[in-house]
Amino acid sequence: MATHWVISNTHSQVSMEYQQEHDCIYIKWEGHISAENVVEVAEKYLTLQRVMRCPKLLNDKRDVTGDWEEANDWLQYEWLPQVLETGLQYFAFVLPRDLHDLATAQDLERRLANTIKVGLFYDAGTAEQWLDSFESSSSLSQKTG
Repeated sequence: MATHWVISNTHSQVSMEYQQEHDCIYIKWEGHISAENVVEVAEKYLTLQRVMRCPKLLNDKRDVTGDWEEANDWLQYEWLPQVLETGLQYFAFVLPRDLHDLATAQDLERRLANTIKVGLFYDAGTAEQWLDSFESSSSLSQKTG
């Protein structure tokens, strides 16, 4: 199975990559996004996660703008129950630089934090260190083997 995927549209690009050294799926967002983009990427992640069964997600939105707040209800009530069944335990969120998006990210953290460990960060390096502080019980060979 591939370990790198890209989703592009007119205003944004999102890449997903399995990072074996951190045992996480890294999602890097760039451009102007909407709630529809967030749902599309979350569905693609869920499809991959059903195969990968990776306990950690690094969601890097530092380079985005746009209003995606409407996706938070869907993420909480539709995506979260499904992704919990796949073994997600740790969600590191690299915050966007846009202050409007910051409030949306903090709202999402409040919605998810009762179910999985969520960390908010200003850079990907600190988010990776936080994820690395949790021991993984899986490896790529177990996921794809």
